[in-house]
Amino acid sequence: MGDLVKGLLEPIAKRWSAVMGGPLLLFWLAGVLLMLWMRGSGTHPCRTPGFAADVPCTIAAQRPWGAVVLTAAATAVVVMSAWALTASAGFVLEVLAGRWGTSRIALTYTRHRMARHHARRSDLAAWRHAPPTGLADEDLDAWNSQNGWRATRRRAAYARYPRVSDPQHLLPTAMGNALVSVSAEVHRMYGLDLAVCWEPFVKALETPVRDELTAAATRVFARVQGLVCAATAALWAIVIPGVLPRLLWVATCALLVWGSHRSLRAGVDAYCRHVTGLFVVHRVRLYRALGLAPPATAQDEVSCGTTLSAVLSRSLRASSASVPYGWASPGDSAA
Repeated sequence: MGDLVKGLLEPIAKRWSAVMGGPLLLFWLAGVLLMLWMRGSGTHPCRTPGFAADVPCTIAAQRPWGAVVLTAAATAVVVMSAWALTASAGFVLEVLAGRWGTSRIALTYTRHRMARHHARRSDLAAWRHAPPTGLADEDLDAWNSQNGWRATRRRAAYARYPRVSDPQHLLPTAMGNALVSVSAEVHRMYGLDLAVCWEPFVKALETPVRDELTAAATRVFARVQGLVCAATAALWAIVIPGVLPRLLWVATCALLVWGSHRSLRAGVDAYCRHVTGLFVVHRVRLYRALGLAPPATAQDEVSCGTTLSAVLSRSLRASSASVPYGWASPGDSAA
């Protein structure tokens, strides 16, 4: 499951982009501003006794190459931190999706969270809110119009869960369940196993469609990196003098973490809807790219998708019916 959670996003997201660089630059800018604010007397930082940046100041004082070396070192620090942030984004996404390990504490908390999601899924599935009795016709119309917003929101929330009949299990977080629901829905509706179909499907997409998918995955990874930067920004509290300013800074970072997490959840939901829509419109390209006949009727969707998944996973039984290939000629379009 972990490979699928990362595989839906990590291989196709851009590693370097202006969207991803923003949170990291804000992180370093916040640190520099805090250190300068700490020396609020207006004295030049390098002339202030006991200043935390004594080493950079000593390097900068070495003429004529001191400033050049210091600039190169600062650039290297930013670049290396960007590499570390990019490398950790996939792991952070897995943790946010529910990869917490098998320790006793992790299992206890996982069981608690899964029980909550089981209850919420059952509540969303059984929810039928009837209007109160005694409403006049005009009041009933008004109630239905307002209740429509709530019903739409609850249907969208229910769509981000795998069904009870699906082979996929619930995960302990809403973000993980949203990602699992994509695999569950594609398998339920079309018989396709995303664990083996996802990479060929992405390769079969037209370039403009694949670029849209890349942009959507990049936005999600940028929000993951923004969440990491918001959390690690609390470390700048060590350079802030005074207990109350430190507490205010940590509280501000906690608020940013909360907002970043909410934004990431919304981004994951939007990405899941995007992926589901791609399979609705473009799944026939996967069949044609593999030389298999697409389903002729809606009733054949699941059986054809199951056969395609078996072909990709090389799990076709020797006793099963033969599956003919229909390779397109070089001049034919895969559309």
